[in-house]
Amino acid sequence: MQYIQYCDNYDVLSDRASEQLITLIQNKPDATICLATGGTPLLTYRYFVEKINQRNIDFNRVVFVKLDEWVGIPLNSPATCESFLQQHIAQPLGLRAEQLVGFQSENVNEQECERITEIIASRGGLDLCLLGIGKNGHLGLNEPTELLEPFCHISVLEEKTRHHDMLKTAGSRVTHGITLGLKDILNAKEILLLIAGEGKHDAVEKYLAASVTTTIPASFLWLHRNVSCLIDGSQYPDK
Repeated sequence: MQYIQYCDNYDVLSDRASEQLITLIQNKPDATICLATGGTPLLTYRYFVEKINQRNIDFNRVVFVKLDEWVGIPLNSPATCESFLQQHIAQPLGLRAEQLVGFQSENVNEQECERITEIIASRGGLDLCLLGIGKNGHLGLNEPTELLEPFCHISVLEEKTRHHDMLKTAGSRVTHGITLGLKDILNAKEILLLIAGEGKHDAVEKYLAASVTTTIPASFLWLHRNVSCLIDGSQYPDK
């Protein structure tokens, strides 16, 4: 079942999303949480860190998992998902190394996919997966195509994704990514989808049509039993 909430603005969306993360940790102190990167969840993470510190919430047993990673650039590049989560989650919270699980970005192969899959399985699966929707409707780096990979895999990036804002500082052209597959995502006990940011109107309209299609990978979330979808109503008003 999908619960759609239109928020007055991006600030309200981010506050609600951060509260949902806090509530999960309070209810399950050893939660395994998958995190997307990019502009959409940025303020959510800032509020989340602030609330953790203000309320003195114990997060020592929580493990965060990166949803995806760009392939072919050094992991310490400012363009990587690793650098993003280090800057906005790991360092502000002082996480131990084992509390942030992520893909490598260079010389990756199917063994890297298996490594991440096994870590998630060893923790009993994902308790929550926080996601955004791409301008082309992608979910993680599951790109629109005729056939979609269900499991963790190396993906060929669509041209629009190759110009993602995060890649402006990559220093070289990125053509591939490594990502959790749709089945991996749908196996999460709970999904939190954030819809905000410019240039997504076509993808969002098609997503909200509630038809499942490989041309909008995010549409597969309609098959999940527990999705909270928070929408920035100042950008994407309820029709």
